[in-house]
Amino acid sequence: MPGYSHLTRFERDRIAELKAQGHGPTAIGGAIGRHKSTVSRELRRNSHQDGAYRPTFAYGSYMYRRQRQAILERDDSLRGFVLERLAEGWTSEQIAGWLKRGVEVGLRAISTETIYAFIFRAAQKARKLWRYLTRRKASRGRRARRSKDRITGKTHISERSDAANERAEAGHWEGDLVICKHNRPLLVLHERKTRLTIMTRLASKTAAQTVTAITEILTRLDPSMRRSMTFDNGTEFAKHKLLKDALGLATFFCDAYASWQKGGVENANGRIRRWLPRKTNLDELTDDEIQDIAMSINLTPRKCLGFKSPVEAFLNELGKDIKIRFNANVALRS
Repeated sequence: MPGYSHLTRFERDRIAELKAQGHGPTAIGGAIGRHKSTVSRELRRNSHQDGAYRPTFAYGSYMYRRQRQAILERDDSLRGFVLERLAEGWTSEQIAGWLKRGVEVGLRAISTETIYAFIFRAAQKARKLWRYLTRRKASRGRRARRSKDRITGKTHISERSDAANERAEAGHWEGDLVICKHNRPLLVLHERKTRLTIMTRLASKTAAQTVTAITEILTRLDPSMRRSMTFDNGTEFAKHKLLKDALGLATFFCDAYASWQKGGVENANGRIRRWLPRKTNLDELTDDEIQDIAMSINLTPRKCLGFKSPVEAFLNELGKDIKIRFNANVALRS
């Protein structure tokens, strides 16, 4: 299957979330960009015995299956052929190449890597198969892997201040993107203490577009309300250093696949999804309609704020004591 990749932990988190909301494999697959059969197979293989799908349990089940016997441990005939050729001085590449010709009836083709992995597998350690290799080394050594992380100069979230972590001080934000139907993304910024949520549509998902939009938004705020920003590891936040240069804003990054570490904006995204499910075509909405959604969210009272709205809490932090009323056609009154 060309281009196939295993499900990531983030995708398993999304599957669990969407399944809990009552969505089926087709809807879930569309939401995470996977075929419905991939989702069905994941739910069938990795759900708990009680029928619930839990990301941590699912990942553990997946890793357990990966530790099953290798091909050469299961296939006696193939293993015997490989061992005989190794003893005769053939290299792993030569054995793999010969099998790929298909001249050995009843023996499947395997890769050079499969043979090497078998030789150095812990289960075969006592047989010292490495002695058949040209270099005759007992260990394969660590293979260099190119890092997938293309964000440089990151500061881990563990270094964020206690005031930010405990929501004791305003001005600490979390940022994320909301994606709908393969079109322009929505940038969401969420202030941790007051729960104010700011939304704006981006022209693209590039790092340059994202940092430009964040800069434009935060530039309009009082300097006391732009202390730090926390992101996940999406490449759209790769140019985070520009925020420090332009605004003096500290930036922090979560662990990979640990969206709960920026739980404020994740919660805000959940609220946004009530108005903008994944099937929404954002290009059919005006900017005013998007801002109406943001205002609805920011005017909703929160228990954690003593049933004040985020707008009230945010303005209170700026020394503006306002009260919001919805009766008698009055929205704001100072």
